Amino acid sequence: MELSLDIKRLYTLVGLFFVYSLAAVYFDLLFLLAAPAVLALLWLTITKPKLILYFLAFATPLSVHLIDERVSTINISLPTEPLIILLFIGVVFKAFIAQKLLVAEVTTILSLIILADFSWLVVTAVNSSIPLISAKYVLMKSWYIVVFYFLLSRYFQNHDMIKKYLWCLIVSVIILTLYTLYNHASGGFSREYAYTAMRPFLPDHGMYAACISFIVPILFVFTLHGNSLGYGKILRIVCALLFVYMVIAVALSFTRASWLSLATALLFYLLFLGNVRLKHILMIGAIVVAVIVVNRDSLLVDLSRNKKESDDNIENHLQSVSNVTSDPSNLERLNRWSSAIRLWEEKPLMGWGPGTYTSQYGQFQLPHEMTIISTNAGTLGGVHSEYLRPLAESGIVGLFLYLAFVLYTFVLGFKHQRVLEGSSKYLSLAAFLGLITYFTHGVLNNYTEFDKIAVPLYSFLAILTAIEVAYQHDQKDSKE
Repeated sequence: MELSLDIKRLYTLVGLFFVYSLAAVYFDLLFLLAAPAVLALLWLTITKPKLILYFLAFATPLSVHLIDERVSTINISLPTEPLIILLFIGVVFKAFIAQKLLVAEVTTILSLIILADFSWLVVTAVNSSIPLISAKYVLMKSWYIVVFYFLLSRYFQNHDMIKKYLWCLIVSVIILTLYTLYNHASGGFSREYAYTAMRPFLPDHGMYAACISFIVPILFVFTLHGNSLGYGKILRIVCALLFVYMVIAVALSFTRASWLSLATALLFYLLFLGNVRLKHILMIGAIVVAVIVVNRDSLLVDLSRNKKESDDNIENHLQSVSNVTSDPSNLERLNRWSSAIRLWEEKPLMGWGPGTYTSQYGQFQLPHEMTIISTNAGTLGGVHSEYLRPLAESGIVGLFLYLAFVLYTFVLGFKHQRVLEGSSKYLSLAAFLGLITYFTHGVLNNYTEFDKIAVPLYSFLAILTAIEVAYQHDQKDSKE
């Protein structure tokens, strides 16, 4: 029986691959064995980028870093980062060849703010105190923005892709928490074991909790509003069970910042139900800040009376959030924050350069502010704040642009809950509540240079932008 042309081609390719592999082994050039896989991945990134994006959503929480995140801000994450770089190169190359941009996605207000923030990062990187670190940091941030914000904002015009992407992320996070809780159980679910149970996938409990907290609001919205997303009763029950499980996983992470972030997300959901406007929240917030400033002395006295320290008792652990007299973790944060402010005072306009805080803050520590977990070299950790980091590294302009980015995300989230209906409204709600968890967590920690946080962060922003672009298009059509 004569073989078809496709079968002949397949046999030819297999034969060539066999000869190629034998030659690589014979000449002891084993690294060449990776070439077919690299070419296959390159072909997929060009022809099937959606499949790569689904894979990245699934693989990111389970990726492994070759360099310890605790001692370096520049890491190589496998298997995700090489694929992200390939996609980044492909998108930039295609945009250059086609000589056109995704105009609708680029010209939204949120996109313009993100581009302005990135442009300022480039400017401050040129003036950096450590140019190599800043250049690597800017390059790394560029591929997260291009791939997970701009590229996904185009693909997320299709709501089915949003849901599939989110489920890839959910399934991966569930696997991550199962692995972590299995390890945690061997230590009796104690606080000490909670700090390392997620390794080698994440370095510590803080980043782990921030990563998995993104998913909790998604499951919450899928449970309560899944019917608007086309989900049946059985799937909504599954989402409810997974939601409860994920809340328990966050609780057992012993990460106070994530506990507070989930409470904040729930508060905003209740505010949406009450049709509370953002301007009223901002007014109340301004009043609260004014009261705190006026009464800061008495508040400091009250805080000094709190002696609760971090321990295995969850109630005591939560109460220790306001202990600023004896809790080492809280005192070290104050030390890092004070160092960040002194860094800014030294270079108020341009800052010290993107990614340089960890290398520079040691010299700005004061002996009386240092704790038992401080280091004279100023290593093993960052500023512990997404809001003070741009201040120290990119100056007052960097802080202003970051605050503008956060504030406009809230504007967009509130707008969508007011003007949208159906799946658009609830996909936006899920993404926005997920973002709230990290914006809250970011008051006490900073992890956006790591793929575990950057991927869901920019992906969720892409959901908001895609939905906003579709809404603006519909409004334009209705006027015409």
